[in-house]
Amino acid sequence: MVDISISFIGRFWIYLISNISSIICSIFVLYYFIFSRKLRCCLHNHVIILLLIINFITEITNIPWILYYYKNGVDWIFTPLFCKIWKFIDGSTYIMITKLIAWASIERYILIFNDNWMSTKKRKILLHYIPISLIIIYGIILYMIINLFLYCNHRYHTTIIFCGFYSCAHDSRAYSMFEFITGGITNSLIIVIFSLSLIIRLIRQKHRLNQQVKWRRHRKMIIQLISIILLLYIFYLPNVITGILSSCGVPWSYIENFVVYGQFFSYFIHFLLPFVCAGTLPHLKNKIRNTLQLCQWHRHNTVKPIENTIQRRAIDQNCNFNRNC
Repeated sequence: MVDISISFIGRFWIYLISNISSIICSIFVLYYFIFSRKLRCCLHNHVIILLLIINFITEITNIPWILYYYKNGVDWIFTPLFCKIWKFIDGSTYIMITKLIAWASIERYILIFNDNWMSTKKRKILLHYIPISLIIIYGIILYMIINLFLYCNHRYHTTIIFCGFYSCAHDSRAYSMFEFITGGITNSLIIVIFSLSLIIRLIRQKHRLNQQVKWRRHRKMIIQLISIILLLYIFYLPNVITGILSSCGVPWSYIENFVVYGQFFSYFIHFLLPFVCAGTLPHLKNKIRNTLQLCQWHRHNTVKPIENTIQRRAIDQNCNFNRNC
């Protein structure tokens, strides 16, 4: 089997540094979203909060288990149940993130151009809370069934990531095509269609009379969505393309290098997502500046009494010396 040219220890350090940085950023951004009432109550931020929570679950479960594998060359716990849970977390969180981003592109189009659709509580439940809930429920139930409850007579290998486990549902060509179409192609098309429609319509309206106000009001929302979409396409689209090529009959030997590299770098979606979300937070620069100024003020007021104490001691010693002389 073809493998990437980066050694296991190299992969370990790349993932470790990336994951630690991402966890710290995730905690900061989640705290910022959850404890700010203004941000928490905005409908377009609910998907972002869910993305960050799901992503954080991956960072504290799936990634550390992969790190253990890269560090030691064996899986952390070699039991069928653990291997199935590991595969369930990896697959379900990944599909939920991609589907939530696809839904975010639809929802933001609605919020910008048809905000009256969510003007009442019932409409918000129907067009906002139910779709998000269905995406979460779909990801959990589907991958729980195929990974935990569907019996598969497969051998497990302690020296292969995920114990070499894969659901026997993927032995069915019909299910594999269903998952690929609903998960890969459909998400990609939805994101392309609605994000391009959003951008084109905004550019056209920006040049019309009295449309500058709408652009300024929704600028942060649009930049945030485009940033997340670009992140997804950079690290997710290669897997979709190789899947399409494989379905079209391209020999595996031609695309296997792209597949293994695509799988390795696909985890950078998890590592970079918190930073992308942080970059579009309102007044982030001011908060960071205030935090740094507070730290400098605290350090200055801590160091200054110490310096004064040292100076007083030096003066007292000089006085005692002169008195003795």
